[in-house]
Amino acid sequence: MSTPSGTTPSPSSLSPPGPAAPSPVSSPAPSGDAGRGASPSGGGDADAPRPSGGDGAQQQSQAPGDGGGANVGAGANAEKATARTGQGSLRAGLLREAWTHIGRDWVQGHKIVIQTAGERGVVLRAISPGTVDTVRYAFQKPPRWDDIQDDALQRRSVVLRGAGGAGKTAAAVRLLISARVKTWYRLDSVDDLARLTELKQLGSGAGLLLDRPADLGELRGALLESLEQLLCLADAHLVLIAGTEDELGPGVDEYVQRIVRPDELHAVLRAHLDHLLGEEGAERVLAAAGAAELADELLSDGACRDAARLAQMLAHEHGPDVRDPQRELVLDLDRVRTRMDQTGGEGPEEWFEGLGDTVLRTQAVALAVLGGLPQEEVALASTTLLECFRSERGVLAPSVEQGPVPLRQDPFAQSRRVFAEKLRARTVRSATQGGYGWLPCTIAEYRNADYPGRIIRHVWSEYRIQQELVDWLADLIDSSSLPVRSFAGTALGLIATESFEFIATRVFDHWARHEDSGWERREAIAYALAVCARDPALRPGVHNLVNGWYASGDWQLQAAAARAYGLCLGGADLGTAVAALTRLGRVDHIQVANAIGDGFVDLLAQDVAAHAPVVVHEVAEMVHEPQSRACGHLVFLILVDGLVNEEQVVGSTQPRRRPTFLDLAARDRQDGTLRRRLGYLWAEVIGGEFGGAAETVLQRWAAQAETDPMLLDDLVRMLVEDVAARGPRVSQLLQRYATRWTERDCFRPLPRSAAVLGSALRAGPPGPAAQPGGAR
Repeated sequence: MSTPSGTTPSPSSLSPPGPAAPSPVSSPAPSGDAGRGASPSGGGDADAPRPSGGDGAQQQSQAPGDGGGANVGAGANAEKATARTGQGSLRAGLLREAWTHIGRDWVQGHKIVIQTAGERGVVLRAISPGTVDTVRYAFQKPPRWDDIQDDALQRRSVVLRGAGGAGKTAAAVRLLISARVKTWYRLDSVDDLARLTELKQLGSGAGLLLDRPADLGELRGALLESLEQLLCLADAHLVLIAGTEDELGPGVDEYVQRIVRPDELHAVLRAHLDHLLGEEGAERVLAAAGAAELADELLSDGACRDAARLAQMLAHEHGPDVRDPQRELVLDLDRVRTRMDQTGGEGPEEWFEGLGDTVLRTQAVALAVLGGLPQEEVALASTTLLECFRSERGVLAPSVEQGPVPLRQDPFAQSRRVFAEKLRARTVRSATQGGYGWLPCTIAEYRNADYPGRIIRHVWSEYRIQQELVDWLADLIDSSSLPVRSFAGTALGLIATESFEFIATRVFDHWARHEDSGWERREAIAYALAVCARDPALRPGVHNLVNGWYASGDWQLQAAAARAYGLCLGGADLGTAVAALTRLGRVDHIQVANAIGDGFVDLLAQDVAAHAPVVVHEVAEMVHEPQSRACGHLVFLILVDGLVNEEQVVGSTQPRRRPTFLDLAARDRQDGTLRRRLGYLWAEVIGGEFGGAAETVLQRWAAQAETDPMLLDDLVRMLVEDVAARGPRVSQLLQRYATRWTERDCFRPLPRSAAVLGSALRAGPPGPAAQPGGAR
């Protein structure tokens, strides 16, 4: 479907989009306290909420996943778009987890973003508690360790330098333990280190680790010296790791402590066995026939990590038998030796080719794509992939050369433990985030974090199964599970880095226009392009592709462009992305409006503090412009509903959730510009055709505030001082909301919120309202 006549932006504004400032829409209204514009709907007080279409603007609309067209207006589609509380924040977290797993970040799990003035936030990843515990209980001191430790702790920063296999990472963690740090985090680059200006968000006693970053040569002694006071004020410590071949900048040598490989690794092996099996179990394993000789053979020229890996294999080899003194331990020397060889010199590509069995191979691919998610999702996905290669006769599809797939399988033939051993995988009890919060589950993942990305690339490039892989990923993306969609879209992005032209022309274009699952596919396209945009060589191609969609006049491609501007292009060029999303607001199609809202949510999730003033200003301009006014209303509601902040609560596994935009309003008490714009936008949507959706969002906020006095105080202050003060009509509508929250037919009565809000509205604001038009 083409854009309706009269709504397409002028060609001069399309390729590429212009900057966000000045505002790209025509007849911009003044901002801040300076301007006093007339009502977009005609004359009248600019402060009063102005209805747009009244109650009769109901349009027949399709669900978000439907392919049919619909104008922007109130209805079932708008209600669904504003009934996804916190989905933007959840989506951002899941994409970080997916990239951590597939893109080979060091550790998957909790991350903290430290905001820096005028910059994107610095991301710190939590080091696994299991890693810390292993070092705490199995660390063996290298030569001169006591001297190294004493010298290193004289300062807040230290650089550990040593050859490969010397155990530098374990030594770094051990130094942080010795410094009595309370939390452990890893930085990605020297650039991130240079941008650190405060550590309050980490709390007192944080330990920071920087492990051989790509820009290590940029490290300077002056930088470490400048960080000393910052680390001291936060009672934090920093350890950097460098190899003997790494070049270090001027002034760094005085921070360097040199680590050498232990004289022999048997003590390291014994310490890890003690940690895994206990002292008695370790003694029994080492006393088994052939164990000592095997250790001598495998560790003669090995590294510390080889001793740790051998301990894990010996512990896994004997399992529960090691704790039964009545049972004789029999060591299969060849199997242990083979497994050490496989995990040592053999890469994931050679290992995958050696699997042979198609069932195992589909398990391996599914684990590469969805590893880190609950094991049930991985098992279901592997079964689905296996079906792609099964014909009616029970043999492989023509695109695979050998290895029949049986029509039926014995579901009890191999246990999960056996599969995990064959796939070099593990299952771990963990907590994952989904639509119902953080919940315990058992996740499945490769033991070696290098495997997922390399297996995905290998399977795509080396086997003639491109169509089957694309169809399988499409099935995963069409599922109702946002985590599965996020991981599958990220995997498609990794494939696109290998074959961008093929994926862009054969997959993206078709997916963007898919009749039944268009919105899920367009979302996944944005996930994939976010991966491609990380590659400097592909970034121009991503820009050209998205800008072409933007200027196409096809609402489906324009909706795909909106998601891409939010997810993968806004971080590097915020002005261009915001301008493009604002102009797309003139396209009168409900799914384009939904995509614009989600695009703005994704932009804000990257850096709320830096991006919120720009985004809120542009949404206010959309609302002021008659051609994009309805879209602006819906986009604002998607924004305020889609983002939540999470705060850890002592003694609870579930964090406290607060609406992000309510927090922004509460914190903007000095300058007030952002708060006034938010008040203006709330007054607009409450008095407009999306008033019903606005009431639903506010009722959800009030339900959260019913048992949270601080949240209720912030909510009431915003509604009374910033919204109701803009005119009597919006104040009356808020009074109606409060009354309905306690009516008999209200399924979830909110007596406390209704009473406090009603009383505050009747009393009126504590002081004079903001100057007329000041919100804009």
